[in-house]
Amino acid sequence: MLQRTILGLAPIQNSLLGTGVVLTVLFTVSRPEASAGLGALARLLFWSAHIGTALLAILVVSALIRRFNPTRWPLWWLVVSLGLFGCLLSAPVYWLLELGFAPHLEHSEPDGYWDVLGARGPWHGIAAEAVEAMPQFMVCWIAINLPLLFARPTVYGDGGGDNPSDPEPTSDTEQEMKQRRDQFFDSLPEVIGTDIVAISSDLHYLNVYTELGQAMVLGSLKNIAEAFGEEGVQLHRSHWVMKKQVKKVCISREDAYCLTHTGQRVPISRANRKLAKALFGQLNHSAVALQGAVSANAAAPLKRVQ
Repeated sequence: MLQRTILGLAPIQNSLLGTGVVLTVLFTVSRPEASAGLGALARLLFWSAHIGTALLAILVVSALIRRFNPTRWPLWWLVVSLGLFGCLLSAPVYWLLELGFAPHLEHSEPDGYWDVLGARGPWHGIAAEAVEAMPQFMVCWIAINLPLLFARPTVYGDGGGDNPSDPEPTSDTEQEMKQRRDQFFDSLPEVIGTDIVAISSDLHYLNVYTELGQAMVLGSLKNIAEAFGEEGVQLHRSHWVMKKQVKKVCISREDAYCLTHTGQRVPISRANRKLAKALFGQLNHSAVALQGAVSANAAAPLKRVQ
């Protein structure tokens, strides 16, 4: 249930904003000690800033983690070290918030070791905020990365596949693209092979779908799209598909997606509908029949049609 989602319920990137709103409302209503003495509006602003800062830091470290090669660095090490870095990024903002709201807080006077340390000066205050925020931040960050840390490949068939044979590169650019593809293939579990069907992104994760199965790896969808060049197309900001794998295209007023030979449904954004028609226009004649045949699966992008 951890594969591709938080507890199998929703993509992580779509859950962050909702989680932030829920936590902000919860802390505003419950009046924890950290905001004691503030009025309702001030508490709302205080917790919106606190939680918003944490979520922004998570997005920053999510962007950074995509730049590291997990074959060179242990994944657990990357997650923990970048989580600590994200906490350090948040600390100066937390310190400024405490400084700005301090005159209105009931406990504005130092009442603990870290408060006493923080009162010694700006750097001490930032360090104290980092230490106090670290447990909560790291728990949230590691929870977000559980799908990646414990991901296991899902197999559709038996055996694996060899890396697709590329023609010999004729330029430095083609050589670089081939190296990118080879690195990407090396990151995939052998059991699912390398016949790529589609790839979707969720924060710093890539959910890779092949003819034999699916797996979650670390990476950037933009880099993958560049590496495969004209072999595939990104018709949605979070989804890419191999052109030769597209069987049918369905474009209607309410929905638009590609159906692959393996049964994956790859969403098409409204802005890319014209591009999809230009690329796969000859497949649109069966779109109406297709829509009725698979309408029951419309709620799950990239869901395998049985």
